[in-house]
Amino acid sequence: MRRLGFVAVLSLAALAACGREASTPTDQESALTAEAGLAVSLSGSADSAAQRQGTTLDRLLEAFHAQLRLTDDPRARALLAQSRALADSGRAAARAGDRAGARAFFEAAHETLFRAVVLVMPNVATRIGAAVDTLRERMLVRLDTNPAPRIRQVLTFVGTLRSNADAALAAGQRWRALALNVRAMETLRTLRQHLQRPGADGLPGDQGAGPPPPAPPDARLP
Repeated sequence: MRRLGFVAVLSLAALAACGREASTPTDQESALTAEAGLAVSLSGSADSAAQRQGTTLDRLLEAFHAQLRLTDDPRARALLAQSRALADSGRAAARAGDRAGARAFFEAAHETLFRAVVLVMPNVATRIGAAVDTLRERMLVRLDTNPAPRIRQVLTFVGTLRSNADAALAAGQRWRALALNVRAMETLRTLRQHLQRPGADGLPGDQGAGPPPPAPPDARLP
């Protein structure tokens, strides 16, 4: 009888040890959690800096609408109207369940919008690109010797966007350079969401993920 009781105690002890082992995070899990926390901190700093500098997509479009009220560029107005029509078509396609069609319309809406923006703000692609370079370099400095492989993969993706943007600018495609630089900035601002799939479709900054943001209420054009 005493032997059976001893065996039962051992069994309970073994089960308790298994429970403790299961609840104890592994070194890899701890590293992933720490990297995710670091990504949140880095993206928070990037967002604050971009908001101050006016280099987020929303702030960029606010400045565009304000400038358009002053210049009244007919070509930019026509492109803006076309962009809105494309975005409306994208929303209709999305409601109908046509995700591929919606994505195509949203990408075309962004492209047309950026063509309008560079007409009234010709140097904006260069300004946002420089801001991205500064923020990316600051992140690399903060990483120092921290491996943070997923964060570094995202920063490599951002570096590729910047190289492509500079190439587009050199080829005279200012709207494309702006689109790439805006995506790079939005990726830095939402770094945490890119850890699993850097730059993947549907993530913040992806032109096909949704329509362009609407104009601010006080900046809507007829």
